[in-house]
Amino acid sequence: MKSKTVFVFLAALTLLRCVWLALQGIAPQEAYYWMCSDRLAPAFFDGPPGTALLVHVLGWLTGDSLNLIRLAWPILGFAAAWCAWLLARSLFDEVVAGWLVVALNALPLFNEECVTMGPLVPTLFLTLAAALAVVHSREDIGGAWYFAAAFLTLAALFRYEAVLFSLGLCFYLRRPIFEKERRALIALAGLLLLPMMILLAPLAWNAALGWVPIAGGTLQTLWLPRFSSWGLGLTEFFRLFSFGMGVVILGGFIGLCRASRKCDEYEFLLCFCGPASLWALYSFYAGGDITTAVLLSCVPILIFLAAQGIHRRFMPVAGSVVVALALFSSAFMLRQSGVMRGMWAAIASEINIASRDMPASEGGGFMVAENADQASILAVYFKSRLKTAYPPVFVAESPAISSQFALWPSYADFIESDKPVDEFFTEQKGINPFVGRNALFLGSELPQTIRGAFADVRSLRQIQLPNGGQLTVFLCLDYQTLPL
Repeated sequence: MKSKTVFVFLAALTLLRCVWLALQGIAPQEAYYWMCSDRLAPAFFDGPPGTALLVHVLGWLTGDSLNLIRLAWPILGFAAAWCAWLLARSLFDEVVAGWLVVALNALPLFNEECVTMGPLVPTLFLTLAAALAVVHSREDIGGAWYFAAAFLTLAALFRYEAVLFSLGLCFYLRRPIFEKERRALIALAGLLLLPMMILLAPLAWNAALGWVPIAGGTLQTLWLPRFSSWGLGLTEFFRLFSFGMGVVILGGFIGLCRASRKCDEYEFLLCFCGPASLWALYSFYAGGDITTAVLLSCVPILIFLAAQGIHRRFMPVAGSVVVALALFSSAFMLRQSGVMRGMWAAIASEINIASRDMPASEGGGFMVAENADQASILAVYFKSRLKTAYPPVFVAESPAISSQFALWPSYADFIESDKPVDEFFTEQKGINPFVGRNALFLGSELPQTIRGAFADVRSLRQIQLPNGGQLTVFLCLDYQTLPL
């Protein structure tokens, strides 16, 4: 493929993705980051603050139009694919680069992330930009390496895994570093220190919460295998990458490890993606999420596979079959995503109808959802015009801190007030402004924290889901939780 052909191909794909987005509803992940952009913090439960910051800036440029903000992600997907094309062409030739672009845009996960606001596509773009910056300066270390450090620093604002690519480039520089070349030492300092400096605030935020958002467990559980999750992990891996492409990526990593000593291009690719690939293997072993690490490291692996495959006669047929299967999986995944997005608009309509049956109460009613996804998506449809620290929709009260909603002000919180209270066992200056108010709760089951917090709870409406599940809208009267 020539550059002009690739550009037109990617531009056409980007246009199709923008049209698809314009015809679809909001996804829970998009709603969540939109909420986070209004409540900026040093970090969030799902990662660094980069995505929320980007959505905040785009919101300022677009008048806080979520539909316009979402269109930035197909464009970022175009930028990531173009960087991948340039990287493969710089290392090998246009034939290899052409196969890479087709394979990358066939991946189900890449297609889904290009139409869903989130951190993966910006991180992929920035990591590939870092690799592209140094690909021509592998021998002559200069200013390009400082640009790579800057790109990876920005990438670390979106996903912590981006730091692994800094470590990979540091390992690639091991020979000039051991020889104490001045430029190599400066590049090493930039690759290590810049990401750590910009992550000081997110790391301090995580430390204040006992590292639970990052670790998801204790030091002991970090080293224990979770055999029960391996089957589900493999199923999810092949769902996100398609079976054929998943097998190819796994085999490609093994092949890249074996071929890395044959030429400098293969060594560069392995050093760049090696730490992230090993992290993906560890995450699978420990039962963690491998999605980010695999997507970020798959481009160098696909470049290696394309470079190896063009010398084999079966490559056109085998490669075409694998790509076709991946495209079929992508179409199926996007269809399912469209169905689920449309479902939320229908649910919001049902809740709007149910709200008419909620009796008026002093201070107004409020809404509670079963989990963070439900609360996020409903917040888009029921966003308050008043600027307040409270989220538009709450997550049901729980002693566990399992999402960002647990850190935002809640209907269960007590605030300082000079108003005298008439209940026993109450701090003199602590009141709950939601006491006596009515609410709607959305969930598949009614938790005890909701049943016990209201004087009366009754079922209003039942909503059937496309996957066969069911949600119920409950009317909750007279919130009366007392402080301890």
